[in-house]
Amino acid sequence: MSRSELAVVYATLILNDDGVEVSAENINSLVQAAGIEVEPYWPSLFAKLAQKKSVDDFIMNDMGFSLFD
Repeated sequence: MSRSELAVVYATLILNDDGVEVSAENINSLVQAAGIEVEPYWPSLFAKLAQKKSVDDFIMNDMGFSLFD
C-alpha cells in the first residue's frame, strides 16, 4: 500500500472516530494538513464507500472484504 493510500485510510478512520462526516472534502483537508499529496480519486472513492457501508462495519465485521462480493 502506498503512502498516499495509507494517508486516505488514516484520514477516513480519524473522521469516523471523531464522528465527522467521511466526505472527500474532509478527507482531503486532513491529508493536506498532513502535507501528503494523494491521487485525486482516492478521497472520493473512500467517501463513496463510507456512504454505502459504515466504516465501523468494515472494521468490526468483515474488514471490507464484502466489497468484492
